[in-house]
Amino acid sequence: SHHLRRLVETGLVTQERHATTLICRAHYPAMNALIGFLADECCADALCTASPKAPGAVTDV
Repeated sequence: SHHLRRLVETGLVTQERHATTLICRAHYPAMNALIGFLADECCADALCTASPKAPGAVTDV
């Protein structure tokens, strides 16, 4: 698909071909860098976090 092609072009996804099978994998370091950049740019004046809370995590009330 054209969406997947763009993700590969930007380095967010890698592809590996095995015969007729195409395996796509997320490139987590690139995704984390993008999330960090977006959080810095979009949340500069807000109180937000770049990563979600872990399941079962205790939050301040």
